[in-house]
Amino acid sequence: MNKLIINTANDKLFIVLQKGDNVFCKLSESKMHHNETMLPLIDKILKENNVDIKEINELGVVIGPGSFTGIRVGIATIKAFRDSLGVQAKGINNLDYLFALAKAKDEKVTTVAIKGSKDSYFVAKFINGIVYKYDRNLSLDELKNVAENSKIAMFGEDENVDCFNVQDDACVLLDCLKESEDEKLIPVYYQLSQAESEKFKRAEVRILEANINDKTEIFTIEQDSILNNPLSENDVELALVDKNYKTFKVVLNQDLAGFIILQLTDEINISSIAVKKEFRNLGLATKLLNQAQEYAKENKFKTLSLEVSYKNIKAFLLYKKFGFVERRIRKNYYKDGADCIEMFKEI
Repeated sequence: MNKLIINTANDKLFIVLQKGDNVFCKLSESKMHHNETMLPLIDKILKENNVDIKEINELGVVIGPGSFTGIRVGIATIKAFRDSLGVQAKGINNLDYLFALAKAKDEKVTTVAIKGSKDSYFVAKFINGIVYKYDRNLSLDELKNVAENSKIAMFGEDENVDCFNVQDDACVLLDCLKESEDEKLIPVYYQLSQAESEKFKRAEVRILEANINDKTEIFTIEQDSILNNPLSENDVELALVDKNYKTFKVVLNQDLAGFIILQLTDEINISSIAVKKEFRNLGLATKLLNQAQEYAKENKFKTLSLEVSYKNIKAFLLYKKFGFVERRIRKNYYKDGADCIEMFKEI
């Protein structure tokens, strides 16, 4: 079995060749310019080890996050090889690779980071037994808060954070390829383009009370967003017409971008909250939570509560940041066997 993997997402180009049981690698000494050095380096590692490109049985490529241009060059190259050779090609997330490198060096590491542009960082953390990747760049202060005074593993040094450096490793990258199930080879950027960011900055955002006319859109967002125990269409309709519920929608310009459903008992339970995929990472979920809190205050409710899957790390972190704390855990609550964390916040 012969395998070829390239990583063009970082400063230095890294190429790995597995020929049978033997592993070889090349690390470019020049930073960036991967579009100029990659093909000659691939040719060199193949010739030095008497492997014809037609003898490659499996391909791999690091799909990001990292260098925008480097990622595109690497993926385009591996796709071309895949299509011409008719072999399998799989993508490797750079944060998964970094985490594997860090764990090989220090089992206790919980946070890894890749330096992005404009003093921002791509970040992953080990939470609830899962490597959670933050799907937007974090600022330096946010990274330090996530790390919670523990050392951060990085490619290279960073004088601004308490970090330790890890080096590329061919065997670790091959292990990541073995674990990967990603054959889509879609680039991972974890950030909006500047044009998209400016567009959303200028957008008009309104929180309005939802009504029965919003049922279809809310139900569609619910089904697309909630993987475990989503509300049925009848549940959504009930939340829009029953006096024991209050539902708010967030409108971005003219688009219904998300919603929050509140069940009113002796406390307010957040039955569901969701934002359309294309409108995420814009702070809309936080605006909806703020609306729920204001409604609770205005109507003399003293507690907000909710349930979240132990595996839904993104939502769990959002709720913790908003001030929710754990009340209890329900074991094997969801269809996939995940535990349910009940959380609440005193108003």
